[in-house]
Amino acid sequence: MRDFTAKTMLLFVITLLVVIAYHEGEAISCSQVNMFLAPCLSYLRGGGNPSQPCCAGLNSLKAAAPGKAERQTACQCLKSVSNTIPGINDDNAKQLPSKCGVDLGVPFSKSVDCNSIN
Repeated sequence: MRDFTAKTMLLFVITLLVVIAYHEGEAISCSQVNMFLAPCLSYLRGGGNPSQPCCAGLNSLKAAAPGKAERQTACQCLKSVSNTIPGINDDNAKQLPSKCGVDLGVPFSKSVDCNSIN
């Protein structure tokens, strides 16, 4: 029970931070993208199944990047994360959206051309 409560509280805090950090009409930043994906790090490195907080972060990222410019920025941030954080498996990154059932409209890969995002 205690573990469930801690996870629920963590999800609440992450959601609260997302709401505070994102203001309607403002461009998305890499710090926001990193915050959304922080719960996904263990999945990105080791695979398996992404956690519920990870998928919630992915949904928050999708909501924060509704337009082409935001999606291209998010793509650049995702590409940067893939290339700079040690141990991220590119196949795990590519599979994350489908495993969470979230169509980001943005590929998560080390080699994507972010200028081609519509």
